[in-house]
Amino acid sequence: MLRRKDVLRFYRKAPRGTRLYLRVKLRICPLLPLEELYPRAGKVVDLGCGNGTFSNILKLGAPDRNVLGVDLDPRKIEAARAAHTGRAGLEFREGDIAAMDYPAADVFSLVDVLYLIPFDKQEYILRKCYAALRPGGTLVIKEMDKRPRWKYFWNVVQETVAVKVVGFTLGSRFYFRSGEDYVRLLEALGFRAEIIRLDRGQAYPHIAIRGLKGK
Repeated sequence: MLRRKDVLRFYRKAPRGTRLYLRVKLRICPLLPLEELYPRAGKVVDLGCGNGTFSNILKLGAPDRNVLGVDLDPRKIEAARAAHTGRAGLEFREGDIAAMDYPAADVFSLVDVLYLIPFDKQEYILRKCYAALRPGGTLVIKEMDKRPRWKYFWNVVQETVAVKVVGFTLGSRFYFRSGEDYVRLLEALGFRAEIIRLDRGQAYPHIAIRGLKGK
């Protein structure tokens, strides 16, 4: 099992600001429990990877994974490349996940990405994931649920500050779906889907939605 100290050790030579961000991120977002939901081997495409934190966690958690991280923001891709220091089986590319062609993969990953993308484009992206997944492949979506309501409203306040005030994340509006809405959408696309709650002891309504493509 991957431990917090393993991730922090990997980033020990990173700038102080990066290390501080990572310590906070690992406390408020269940990235390590999320990593355990992924297959231990195969080609993983991490769509909207940001600065590469979770892509690195995926690789650290299971060396047999080959991970490709993709993000629209060139600054974040530059930071991701600087952090991974040439680790084999881990690559980062700049790309618009709503417009690019997807490579064939065993796993597609979308971690706190879709809520910044309009609903019609969300469905388009998920359709592309299904088409590019190999038979038996897995889709993992990490998002915020709309319940409990107090956690949902607290998350909206924080995201408003991060996106609209600080400008930490690209985007101008929020497009949240409930976990049940994601399940219905994925099943309509052909997945077998389930919700996995990750918010126990957390102030935010973290959930994962895992979809499996038939063989």
